[in-house]
Amino acid sequence: MTESTQRVSASSRTGSIYDLGYRRYEGPRLGRGYAVRALALDSLKTAYGIGHGGRAKIAPIVFGAIAILPAIIVVGFLALASRLGARSELEGASPITYDTYYSSITAVITLFCAAQAPELFSRDQRHGVIALYFARALRRADYAVARLAGFGVALLILLLLPMVILLIGRVLLSTDVAAAFGDDLPKLPAVVAQALVIASLFGSLSMAVCAFTPRRAYAIAGIIALFLIPGIVAGIVIGIGTSGGSTGSIGSVLVLLAPGTILDGTSALFFGKDLPEELAFFNLPMWTFLASAIVISVLATLLAVRRFVRMAT
Repeated sequence: MTESTQRVSASSRTGSIYDLGYRRYEGPRLGRGYAVRALALDSLKTAYGIGHGGRAKIAPIVFGAIAILPAIIVVGFLALASRLGARSELEGASPITYDTYYSSITAVITLFCAAQAPELFSRDQRHGVIALYFARALRRADYAVARLAGFGVALLILLLLPMVILLIGRVLLSTDVAAAFGDDLPKLPAVVAQALVIASLFGSLSMAVCAFTPRRAYAIAGIIALFLIPGIVAGIVIGIGTSGGSTGSIGSVLVLLAPGTILDGTSALFFGKDLPEELAFFNLPMWTFLASAIVISVLATLLAVRRFVRMAT
């Protein structure tokens, strides 16, 4: 065996070290707060398919278009009525106003949650990338809170954009813009408050469902069931109450657990309206609907955070 062959054999047995020029990162470390904000922004973009393929944008575009469609129709009819000089009559007969708009698009909000929440919470579990997030500056609780914050902002955009269209249309189509804006301005706090309740309640419940399943189909079914089944039970209770029977405290508790009836109660509370006729039997204070929404949102958030804190990666 020649000397060169011996050197090659020795090298193959012991291996070689190559200097590839890697250096330690010496730039600024933005820290935990920046990581939380970045993940929340990514969650907002993902909820609307921004930065993803065309298929990811179909559901947000469809549901967004359906959500703003009633506002566009109302503004169109107001424009037509203004040209004909019959705006006051048509505006008074319109079934869609600030206090009824959210109830008219509740189904759209439910479908948006069912379609987009799994994109944020279930997909990371399905693809096994949770450990990569936890290896950075993020804490486990930070991950859950950032995802929920981004999804909550996405829901707020979906809820408030139709109201902005409705407000601008109503104001600009008026003969006295300043007076019209002054008339609608007192209603804006109630509009924003109701949007915050819907976003926190629906967003936290959706996150709690998706946190426990990596499968998109199961998450979609779970979200829809969570929003529908309590309403069906509450509807049965309401039917009993309106038929002359006594629902009692159990019936009131069931009504306070259904997202749909909770939103009916908070809408009546914020806009200063009476409860729907089917809830006439409800004899608790109006603020209990808001308290129920807050408690359910907090419990659902804590449940999801606990799930990610205890998740094995």
